[in-house]
Amino acid sequence: LDHVHLHGKGYTLYNKDSRNLSEIPSESVQTVVLSPPYALGQRIYPTGVMTGEQLGSESTADDYIKNSVNDYYSEIYRVLKNEGSLFINIMDTYKGTSCIVPHKLVVEMVSAGWYLVGDWTWRKSNSKPLGKIKRLQPTTERILHFVKDPKNYYFREFIHWKQGELFGIQRGCNDAKSGDKKDKVKWSLKKPIKRFKDFLDEQEVAGVIEGASFNWSELRKIDPNFNHLAPFPAYLPILPILMTSKIGDTVLDIFSGTGTTAEVALQLGRNAIGYDTDPVSIEFSKKRLDLVEQNLPSIDEITDFENEYMTAA
Repeated sequence: LDHVHLHGKGYTLYNKDSRNLSEIPSESVQTVVLSPPYALGQRIYPTGVMTGEQLGSESTADDYIKNSVNDYYSEIYRVLKNEGSLFINIMDTYKGTSCIVPHKLVVEMVSAGWYLVGDWTWRKSNSKPLGKIKRLQPTTERILHFVKDPKNYYFREFIHWKQGELFGIQRGCNDAKSGDKKDKVKWSLKKPIKRFKDFLDEQEVAGVIEGASFNWSELRKIDPNFNHLAPFPAYLPILPILMTSKIGDTVLDIFSGTGTTAEVALQLGRNAIGYDTDPVSIEFSKKRLDLVEQNLPSIDEITDFENEYMTAA
């Protein structure tokens, strides 16, 4: 790979393997949000990108877990601040039966010195059909929250949710997309969901994020010819970033894909770093993030928004 480095005002993108994060100083990243390739060859890398055995190409789930923790997440441990957080969105893999990938990952991460402090559920309202399977259709994925210091990590909770609004975060009209010029400035959290503090709150299960797997219209508006096998919905990184970082902090995604985590980070006043081995995805991400940076909210707007919705750390 050419190790192309692309920059914006608040972001940097690296077209390289993320097993080496040498460009990032130790203990400089506050929050990491990522969705790694699934185990056992479920990710198909673009032509010219598979420069060796990359994550997801392992023949067993155990090898996949060991490579994840030893080769990738160990580097994240180095660059993450002591008060920082790592969020991993992961789904189980089936080879006839469950490979219990999320469970094995938690055990291996804890053995490597990480602490699991949260386990959220992402329930997809439009999960992809899998044909004839002798089990229920999988409709959920996990979002695992790991920290280096369980007594000292930065965390804020939401005070309340606006009633009568849909889930998400936006600035402007309901149909606004990345890069749109918005005449009206308005940040709002959306959907009356219970607080993300306990698993049970007034007999309703909390810690669940619900939404569609992905809406292609936003990416096609930026580049109608671009295609990605596993785009990341923009509403997933919102809660991790808001809860565990401050304005001006750095957010990292080592499997950045279409640049969704970086986009949300920029819109919330954070800096963003992304890694991806696919040069086409990196070029698309730069186009996407440059559009976002043309119409960012002010720091005062973001501060007012956070003060309205969130408790002090």
